[in-house]
Amino acid sequence: MTGSLQIKNNIYYAVLNYKDEFGKRKPKWISTGLEITNNKRKAEAFLTKTLAEHENMNISYSKDIMFSDYMFIWLESVKNSIEPNTHESYNDIIKRYIEPYFKSKKITLQKIEPQHIQKYYGKQLENGLSANTVLKQHANIRKALQHAVRMNMIVYNPADRVVLPKKQKYIANFLDEAQINELLIVFKNEPMYPAVLLTAFYGLRRSEVLGLKWSSVDFTNGTITIKDTVVEYDTVVEKERTKTKASYRTLPLTDEIKNYLHQIKSRQDENRTLLGNSYIENDYVCKRDNGEAFRPNYITERFHKVIRRSNLPKIRFHDLRHSSASLLLANGFSLKEIQEYLGHGDLGTTANIYAHLQFQAKQNMADSMQNRLKFSDISEKC
Repeated sequence: MTGSLQIKNNIYYAVLNYKDEFGKRKPKWISTGLEITNNKRKAEAFLTKTLAEHENMNISYSKDIMFSDYMFIWLESVKNSIEPNTHESYNDIIKRYIEPYFKSKKITLQKIEPQHIQKYYGKQLENGLSANTVLKQHANIRKALQHAVRMNMIVYNPADRVVLPKKQKYIANFLDEAQINELLIVFKNEPMYPAVLLTAFYGLRRSEVLGLKWSSVDFTNGTITIKDTVVEYDTVVEKERTKTKASYRTLPLTDEIKNYLHQIKSRQDENRTLLGNSYIENDYVCKRDNGEAFRPNYITERFHKVIRRSNLPKIRFHDLRHSSASLLLANGFSLKEIQEYLGHGDLGTTANIYAHLQFQAKQNMADSMQNRLKFSDISEKC
């Protein structure tokens, strides 16, 4: 491989001459980012280093692979190593955002540079997307390009050289004790009431409460084990595992919850007898009267619709989990205890999400200091 320095728009470019997969000689232009004034030696050093990198990596250049097309090639290559719903979400991000932009720019995999990716992120922010959404797109782009590096298709990952937007700190919404009790009244006659109650009581994720099975409820020992989940993107996926290892947890059945679950089970047995062959058999705790399991998206949409008609704050279904945590915190339980109750992977996650709820604890500490320190009235100094 040979190379030379060229100037374009007052910037030095390292131009590499290589042969493509068909043996045809091709030039590759790589910006040094250096203006021509007093930078020739630095540009020459850049060229030497770049040539060495490409030769050592034994880069295999493919003919005319558009970056937008490559993203789908990468997605297909990881299809069997990620969850189906994760694959669907990646595919949606690529189709909705990444493909339209880069296809219109006609940028190939071989020619994509940090500046192209940087401009793309800036455009997404200009279009009103949040920093967190852009960071999710970056995760996909970076993984795809890292795969290209491993496959010796490109020499470095240009996504590693961009400046990322600052992640927005998430502040969870929550209901207080009175509001939670009011919410339970509002949902009393809704088919999804058991899911609402168990989520508020145990601080479950949506996937966990919908994945809860009778086989995980131990009436004899008074426990409930969170070990199965149900998720949805374009399709509903049942998993015999939780989000993380820490999410797998066993929680106690109180007398009232145990009694309520017995009532649910008895009603389901009655419905099974009444409907006969029309009853949909499964082991889920939360389901419709005909046995049909709830779709995750239905729970989200129906919850939003019922909440909107009430006088309660407009929260999401997931905010019931935060409400449960806030109630526990208000009743004096430590973040460590709440972490284990909610199934967070580490204490830092719990602390970051619920740190704003600890103000009352700070108030109690300030009041304690006030009761112990003696203040002198300012007038006594005169």
